[in-house]
Amino acid sequence: MSAIRDGRIPIELDKRRHMLFSLNVIDEVEDKIGDISDLDQAMNDKGRMKFIKWLFTLLLNEGAEDGEEQLTEMQVGKLIHSGNFNEIQTAILGAFRYGNKGTTEPPPESEAGADDDSETGNAQPGEEG
Repeated sequence: MSAIRDGRIPIELDKRRHMLFSLNVIDEVEDKIGDISDLDQAMNDKGRMKFIKWLFTLLLNEGAEDGEEQLTEMQVGKLIHSGNFNEIQTAILGAFRYGNKGTTEPPPESEAGADDDSETGNAQPGEEG
């Protein structure tokens, strides 16, 4: 499938990677927290750091190109730091919102923040202007 039409959201980390909030991810999240509608709460509850690292790993691995090596939670944890933590959290929620729109067209690069040099950068994938 084309990376432009498959629902993946680009995010700049150590390199350009993609997140995909697929049915597989929703199934895993529901196994972990119960109801997918509790995602925002789970990302703010006690233990949220472990949850966010787990979820971000899941999203990145689901969005990886075919044949690309799967990331471990330890590797993903090294990609997250205090300078980008809020962006990562916002990007995860943005990927979820985008995935729920029922469209196969990702937002334009400028909306996804992929080429945005602003302070928020990748923080708004899928958000409407």
